[in-house]
Amino acid sequence: MPSDSDLLDTTAIPQSFHIDKRAGEIAEQGAGDPDDLLTTTEVAEWLGVSTQWVEIGRSKGYGPPFIVLSPRRIRYKRSSVLGFLAERQFASTAKYSKRRTLPNDAL
Repeated sequence: MPSDSDLLDTTAIPQSFHIDKRAGEIAEQGAGDPDDLLTTTEVAEWLGVSTQWVEIGRSKGYGPPFIVLSPRRIRYKRSSVLGFLAERQFASTAKYSKRRTLPNDAL
């Protein structure tokens, strides 16, 4: 059972995301040149999440890999987002549950 401090820890990185179960179908929608550079808004629309989710994931280290063009210009390479989605695809629910139960220090 999680301790009270675990429940209050807002800096903890989630072990799974709601997009994990849809990763395969989301990846299929991402057709295009693998070298395309996408904005935060474009990635959020593609993944079906808010721009805030993408921004928070970027700052906490659980979002798709990104490229910093300048302090105010962040882009996501389409191939990197597809790789991010590929890491979230599972062949069975047994593999999905194993990934979700990793201890925090294994991340």
